[in-house]
Amino acid sequence: MKLQAFTVALAIVLTGRNASPQVKSSNIDNRVATLIKRMMKGSTEQKAFADLEVLGCPAVPAIIRQMDDRRNLPERRISLRNKSPQAFEGMRYYGPEEVVDALAAILNQITGQDFGSIHSGASEPRRSAAVQGCHDFLLKTPPDKLCGAG
Repeated sequence: MKLQAFTVALAIVLTGRNASPQVKSSNIDNRVATLIKRMMKGSTEQKAFADLEVLGCPAVPAIIRQMDDRRNLPERRISLRNKSPQAFEGMRYYGPEEVVDALAAILNQITGQDFGSIHSGASEPRRSAAVQGCHDFLLKTPPDKLCGAG
């Protein structure tokens, strides 16, 4: 009986079905929340931005769920690789003032969607509109299309 249970467990692990979508989603939510906390410290802020971008498409829903964060960033700069074929420079530089601004830049980088130009700070109404645009995008877009434009 123990051998049979071990064999089933091993088969599940080897086929990659070791976690339900809810568990995987929860893990991504936790990872995104941890990285946002790291954004709040100057010495780890830039690495947190990069790590959020690396999470890619699977993290988009979790990033959007954390989007409405109005805390001020310790250092107001973010650099993202310019992936546009029409790019005239290799990097894009922004000066986000608040967490929401940085998350908008990272979401734009991952999804290719522009939810409002708040990447270098904005008024509260523009930030609120961008947050609402992100939530609308998440509600209306099938998961396999979240990064279709990026």
